[in-house]
Amino acid sequence: MAVPARALLSDLPTGHEFPPSTFELTQDYVDEYLAATNDRNDIYKDTGLAPPLAVAARALGTLLDVIELPAGSLHTGQEVEMKAGVPVPSALELAGRLARRSMRAGLMIVVLEFHVSLMDQNAPALAGKTTLMMPQGGVG
Repeated sequence: MAVPARALLSDLPTGHEFPPSTFELTQDYVDEYLAATNDRNDIYKDTGLAPPLAVAARALGTLLDVIELPAGSLHTGQEVEMKAGVPVPSALELAGRLARRSMRAGLMIVVLEFHVSLMDQNAPALAGKTTLMMPQGGVG
């Protein structure tokens, strides 16, 4: 089976909706996230809930399965609003869209909005916005 090509983010129009996708938030992923961020807070072990930014990072990683960032792209901002605690492990669904796109001095500024839902409860878990800056057309 051929792997579908990822869409170049800078080529997508404002309002483009990404196909819904699902992903798993596993204990291994959360452990790796906590180690990478050097987060030693026991609250995650005590509650069995995932760190909010681990959920956001996993969701954005899933989005990168369908989009490609042009060379020279920079992640310049992140907003995350937790709607509910996310137990570990969890099956999650991601929906996203290109909410805004503008040009400034040869740079494209893109805002991606995304929503994560708990599949077993069909309930919202997280909403977020990610801001990226990229050279117009990318850099070779």
